This record gives sequence, C-alpha cells and structure tokens, in this order.
Amino acid sequence: MSLDTTLSPNVGSWLQNATSIVMKLNDGEDFTTLLTATNGFILLGTVLAGYVIRLSVKGSQTRPGEPPLLPGAVPLLGHALKFGSDSNGLYENARDWSPNAEPVSLSLMGKRVYLLLNARDVNAGWRAKSLSFDPVCEWGLSTMFGMSVEGVKQMGTDPDGLGGMTENQHAFWRDALAPGDALNLITQRFMNQLDSDLADYERSVRAAGSVTAELRDWTRTRLGIQSTNAFAGKALLEKDPKMLHKLAIWDLDFYLLSIGLPKWMLSRANKNLESMIQTWIDINRTGSSEVYHPMMRRLEMMEVRGASEWDKGSANFCLWMATQANALPIEFWFVYQIALNKSLQPTLLAEIGPAFDENNKIVNLNHLLHNAPLLNSIYWESLRYTSGAVSVREVLEDTVINGYTFYAGSMVMSPMRILNFSKDTFGPDANDFVPDRFVRPHNPEKGQYNPGIKVVKSFGGGVTLCPGRHFAGNEILAFTASILQRFKIELVEGQKIAYPLTSAPVVGTFPADREVFVRLSPRN
Repeated sequence: MSLDTTLSPNVGSWLQNATSIVMKLNDGEDFTTLLTATNGFILLGTVLAGYVIRLSVKGSQTRPGEPPLLPGAVPLLGHALKFGSDSNGLYENARDWSPNAEPVSLSLMGKRVYLLLNARDVNAGWRAKSLSFDPVCEWGLSTMFGMSVEGVKQMGTDPDGLGGMTENQHAFWRDALAPGDALNLITQRFMNQLDSDLADYERSVRAAGSVTAELRDWTRTRLGIQSTNAFAGKALLEKDPKMLHKLAIWDLDFYLLSIGLPKWMLSRANKNLESMIQTWIDINRTGSSEVYHPMMRRLEMMEVRGASEWDKGSANFCLWMATQANALPIEFWFVYQIALNKSLQPTLLAEIGPAFDENNKIVNLNHLLHNAPLLNSIYWESLRYTSGAVSVREVLEDTVINGYTFYAGSMVMSPMRILNFSKDTFGPDANDFVPDRFVRPHNPEKGQYNPGIKVVKSFGGGVTLCPGRHFAGNEILAFTASILQRFKIELVEGQKIAYPLTSAPVVGTFPADREVFVRLSPRN
C-alpha cells in the first residue's frame, strides 16, 4: 500500500462535523458508532466566516476549459457535505451525471477538485508530470503520521546524493520488494512466521475442538502478527502487544487526523498515534537485527539528514502501517467469500493441496501463485469489489487532459472503485461479487466478461503503483491457503450477508457493514 490512497492536504481540511465527532472521539466512541456517526454539520467559526464566503464565490465559478461543475453544490460549502458523509456516493453521482464519464469538477469549501472517472483519463493523469504526488506525501507524513514539520523538510534534502526521501521512496521500495531475491527474502521471513503461528494456533483449536471468532478481528490478529513479525521481528509486539489494536483505531482516526485540527481537539486520536510512534522509537534504539533491513536502511538515510528520534519513529510507523493497512481488511473479505461460497471449497482444496507437505506446511508457494486459478480469481475479485482507494495529485501547473484544463493549485482525485465497477469493462454483473470472474470464459455476447486482472486498479498506478503489491499477494494467498488447508471455516448460522460499507472513509479497503462470526474446526 502507498500513500497514493489517502486524502489530499487540501481536501482533508474540509472534512466533517468537527465539533460532534471530536467530542465523540474524545469520549471514546466505539467502532460502530464511529462508522455511522452523522456527518454533514461543519463548524464554521466566526473568524473563518468571511474567508469561507470569499472562497464560496470563487468555488461556484468555472474557468475557461475547466471540467463542468457537478450540480448540487450548496452555498459556502459546495459539495463538502456530501463529500464528508459519503465521498464514494459523490463519485458515483459524478460518474452517472457526466457523459462518457468525462472529468468533473467539485467545489469543496472553495477549493477546486477534479475527478477522473474513466481509465483513459486516469492513465493520462498518472503520466502527467505536472500532477504531483509529492506534496500529498509530505502533507500526510506530518498530518496523519505525526512527523514534525522540520522532519518533513529534512526528508526533502539530499546530503548523500540519493535524492530527497519523499521523491525516491517509491523507487526505493520498488527495488526492496521487487520480484527476485528481494521479494523472496521478505516472503521467506513471512512464511517462517506463518508456519510457526498457525501450528501453535492449530494445536489450541484441536484442544478445544472448535473455536468461534469474529472474522475481522481474527484475520487482523493472525495475519497481523505474522506480517508484523516478518518486518519488525517479534520485539515490536512483545514491546506493545496492543499495537495491532492501536493500528485498527488509527485506521478509523486517519480521516479525522487529516482535518488538521489542533491536537487538543483530537486528543485520543493523537495519544494513540503517539503511543505507536514511541514504541517504534524504543525498537529503533535497540538497533534490533530482526527488523527488515530496508527499514533500517531508511533510518540510516534519515540520520544523515539529521532526523530526530521522534521523526525516525514516525517514519517506521508509517512503513509498518503500509504493510498492514490494506492486507488485513482484504484478508477478511477473501476468507469471508470462501466461507460464504462454501460450494467452492472442494475445488479450492484440490487446487491448493500440492503446495503442502504432510504437516500442512507450504513447500511450493509458486503452485499457489500460478496453479490455483480459482483461489487467485477470488483474491482479485476481493480486491476489485472492496477497494475504496483514491489516487490523489496536486496540479503544479496548468494541464490539459481529455481537452479539459486542470488549473494549477487544484487537486485531482481518481477513485479506483469507479473503474473497478465499470460495466463496460466488467460486464452487467460488475456490481456483484463473482468468485470465478477471472477464470470464466470471456463471452460478452452472453453478458459474461473476463477482462483479466490487469484492469483491476486497487493498487493505484503510475509512478505511485503500490511497490508492495507482489508481497501482498504472496502473504494473502499463502495465509488463506494455509487456513483453508488446516481448518474447516463455517459461517455461524443466522447471519445476514455482509457488504462493503462504502460510505466509510478508508485508507484503501472498505470494512464490512456488520460483524461476521465464523466457526473454525480442525480439517483432519
């Protein structure tokens, strides 16, 4: 996962319901309340009123050649109310309103935002050097990951001739996680943790006979432990066993942190973030040999730039978050669909069997990657169906895309879900979860489309194409196959079907709209 899926520095400052949500957060509202909190009343302080009025006049006007403004903007706020309460719904409204899904303008508290809604325009945006991700990255490091303003500036310096760290981050991680020796190294670290953790867990399930668990929490815990230990060694979770729980809270808090309010107004969210940064500071101080080497290499680069311990802790928290933020919720959806479509399990078991030895240990990961077509189809369909990723760029200079002028100082947003649900690409069943979508015959005459996995845009694209996508596929396929090989996974009876909660603000993957309980029992 990359920062490409987060909000922009300018968009983030217009979001929602500052007073009531802040009070709820400081009172410790639970997960369900946070996801369903009423958005829409934005606090306009007296001091800001004149400024907002001036911006609202500017925001209601379009400039020559600019994409047309989506109807429905209200005085002062523009489209901010809808954006704050259901941004995905706003993107869908724009797609349905625009002929041929051409670019559309939004006005958010006077700021112009351009939406790219078809694959051709999105690709053009990714290619345009005048649309930059770097300002978004720099803003996110400070606003959502707790790095100091000075630390962000230091990241942009080049004392070692390697370029600014914000500029070279994707190239660095692309190489550190590239297929070949680099990918094999981190994958083997993960596989060691996978085998050890699941062997211990299987013994506990056998002793109990069966275990009932809430699936989101279960997948987050099991895969989170294994992946965290692979990147950070066991010291991180030994230092703070609640780190994964705190990360789940941060995942809910990130859009509130992006508002940019004073820390005292988001005291609980900031205390949670600061606690995780402090744990990483403690790990960094030990110089643990268990921490994945490229993470330590980034710390060395920060030291050359004079970074503080706090900023180095913030940087490693950011990197660790990137390994978890999308993999864990995708794993939930992957396992849920397998449990929901239980008639597919015999085929899946036959596919994955040759990858395991007699002790249920994976001895041939390549078999899972290349010779388990239904397993891979469900994985890619899970990515397509649940992604809420939005690619964000800032317009550095006036730019023309598809005949429209994008003016400097504005933002560009490309919601991947719009592409992933295109009926032109995926057919009339694009709104449905189809487990065999990527293995079925391509027969448009019968309304059956199989466009291939390359058109799934959940990992972003362009220079910010997620550098960890290969490892994510390795760990998720290995984990899913392993638990399917070891356990019978059954949905507890009487539950309604879970769907993505598309109104929820997310880093990249939508959560379920309800809890899901499963029963696990030993398969043999």
